[in-house]
Amino acid sequence: MNDRAKLMIHRLVARRLARDPGILDSAKMAVMRLEADYPERTFVSEWREILGQPPGTIRQLLTRWDEGMQRLRLSSPFLEGEGVSFVRDPNVRKRIWRLARKGAAAQRAAHAGRQGSSVPA
Repeated sequence: MNDRAKLMIHRLVARRLARDPGILDSAKMAVMRLEADYPERTFVSEWREILGQPPGTIRQLLTRWDEGMQRLRLSSPFLEGEGVSFVRDPNVRKRIWRLARKGAAAQRAAHAGRQGSSVPA
């Protein structure tokens, strides 16, 4: 559920980035702070590389559902920056978590339905 919620947040970030590429400056500053705190960690250089891409590419990466991006979303500089302060709003976070729980439950139900229908007669 945490991965689903982080993805939902980053979809919102990607939308904001489409309207306001200036939030990249805030994310880059956050990466600089992360670099000072975690100089040996690979996620810092990975984020620096991502943020060096064109905004359209960054938007695609932020919303990609794969293991690498799931891992990186846990240390996202966009959540540290000022440009996306909406993710700190408790009401927004509650809605996101509620939707993530609902989506996870629907996925489990669909998976259970497929398992039940694949039993040979």
